[in-house]
Amino acid sequence: MFLLRFPHSSTSRWLKTSALLGVFLLFISCKSHETLGTPELGQNSISSLERVQIGGVNQWILMRGDDRAKPVLLILHGGPGAASIGFARTFYSDLEKNYVVVNWDQRGAGKSFALSMGDVSPETYVSDTLEVITFLKIKFKVPKIYLMGHSWGGYIGAIAAHKHPENLHAFIAIGPVISGEESAKLSFAYIQQQASKDAELKKEAESLTLDSYLQNRRKWLNAFAAGMFHGAHSKDEDSYLRGIMSDSPDYSLMDMITYLPGIWRTSSRIRPYFFKMNLFEEASSIDVPVFLLSGRFDYYNPVEILERYATTLKSPSTKVILFDNLAHAPHFESPAEFAESLHAALSASGH
Repeated sequence: MFLLRFPHSSTSRWLKTSALLGVFLLFISCKSHETLGTPELGQNSISSLERVQIGGVNQWILMRGDDRAKPVLLILHGGPGAASIGFARTFYSDLEKNYVVVNWDQRGAGKSFALSMGDVSPETYVSDTLEVITFLKIKFKVPKIYLMGHSWGGYIGAIAAHKHPENLHAFIAIGPVISGEESAKLSFAYIQQQASKDAELKKEAESLTLDSYLQNRRKWLNAFAAGMFHGAHSKDEDSYLRGIMSDSPDYSLMDMITYLPGIWRTSSRIRPYFFKMNLFEEASSIDVPVFLLSGRFDYYNPVEILERYATTLKSPSTKVILFDNLAHAPHFESPAEFAESLHAALSASGH
């Protein structure tokens, strides 16, 4: 998920404030106390929620796995700002059977939200990623880990893997931002094409510009089941994800209240860089095996860009895995299928 932009008028600021108040009241009704327990899974399992200093800033990391001796898999969430600790137990339990799965709420997001936040750029997050990798290597006493990034996380992960492949067994990207500008334009063209055949949306779509589309991109993609989800949850994305987060023992009430402000603020800081993001230039080579996964109905970052990147990327091996009936978040929409496919691909390549 990449939340590209918000309007900046006084009306939009009022709407944001009203929306935040509504979210606050809803969360009060959903979750009235903090539950931050991290119960053990088994004798040699790990379930640890820790606050660590990364880049001089307190940030939170959740580490879970059935066997702490298994390989470490660090997940970089999308957004930017769409923190994942609150969803980890629901979506990654299958991966935890074969890996120590590490979810990190990036600076300014989720549990890592802070009232003040300095200037940031994509390079800030790449640097933070490399620090987290170093922390995990030391903690688990391993020379290398697996790195997996979703959407925005796939973008910063690719650059981290390009710069320091010696830290990694392999790099895995799910629906990564490969070319921000091309993703936006192809996505817009797809929506125009689909809307022209839809009696209810055709007239509204005729007045769309690229800019106005990007301001409400999620609405349009979900209308055609081409956003985060392709199945039923394309219609109830917000309530579905909010329900999962509200049930998480790893998020406090305050974490939930500040979740959306964390997305808004982080996205606004990174927005000026979006059209400049280009892995064809910034990560043209990655000196470890690379696995690129996506749903065929992903129109946040269309598959045709991913497939072209795979053909140009210089790496020891590059494998593309596509899910026929899924969209931008196959690891959310079909976590068991995703985990099985990824583990089989890694195992087949000797990992």
